[in-house]
Amino acid sequence: MSYRIRPGKDLTTEVVRIAEIQYDRAIETLGDQPKGRYQAIHDARKRFKKLRGLFRLVRDAAPDFYEAENARIRDMARTLSTVRDATALVETLDHLIESQATAENHDRLFSIRAWLADRLDRITREETDLEDKIEAAVSTCGKGIEALAALRLPKRRTKAIALLARGTAKNYGRAVIALQTAVTSNEAADWHDLRKRIKYHRMHVQLMSPAWPGELGLRADVADIAGEALGDDHDLACLETLIATDPGAIGSDEDIAVLRTVMAARSVELHEQIRGIVKNLLRDDKRVVRKRLAALWVDAAG
Repeated sequence: MSYRIRPGKDLTTEVVRIAEIQYDRAIETLGDQPKGRYQAIHDARKRFKKLRGLFRLVRDAAPDFYEAENARIRDMARTLSTVRDATALVETLDHLIESQATAENHDRLFSIRAWLADRLDRITREETDLEDKIEAAVSTCGKGIEALAALRLPKRRTKAIALLARGTAKNYGRAVIALQTAVTSNEAADWHDLRKRIKYHRMHVQLMSPAWPGELGLRADVADIAGEALGDDHDLACLETLIATDPGAIGSDEDIAVLRTVMAARSVELHEQIRGIVKNLLRDDKRVVRKRLAALWVDAAG
């Protein structure tokens, strides 16, 4: 129940409990680094995303708290993102090679991967202050824990339930709109916005899952699959940004032309896959979602 809100419990107590667990596990991971620094950073960043999703769920009742803590966590995560972002681009080439490599482009794709791997090695060597950044992140997590003492959420059960249902439905409604916008525009920024909405939806239904474990657990699983595909698509957009800003990190003009052709084909595949995954996930009106969740939570809270 580490990332689940327990029905019938005081909402402030529950949110603080869940947040403290996420902060504590991030601190432990960054301190112990059982699988190395970079895996520890990757795991801690997952905790930070869960914290942002948790606070977003209840933001309507504590807007000042949300704005301050969301900014704190977002900025902390960014300080630890440099090597991970470079690693993601190498992994993107691996996925492209696996899905798009042909006899004609095979050598060029492997050549580009080698360029990106060299870039990753250089960035890793140059980030000499990483331990200081990790130490600062641990300190920031401690401040985040301290800030939880100021959180005040509705104590009355009816208001608490309304807040949870409204928070989940609000993000869900934005996900529905984001899907329509992304499909219409096909712009990378719109697909990325859909990715954020789907990720928050997964977190919210995880948090709410005790009200309907089977259905909400399944929704979380589907949203996770969609989020992975959307993440792959976002990585393609990040690779395109690198091409535009630092083409020398990729290779020759011929290499870049081949890469863009392969990326475009992969993006079409991913967008079709994403639409198929989310068509049932996002089929309801947000008002239906809100009312259904509120009724389920009332029943679960007893």
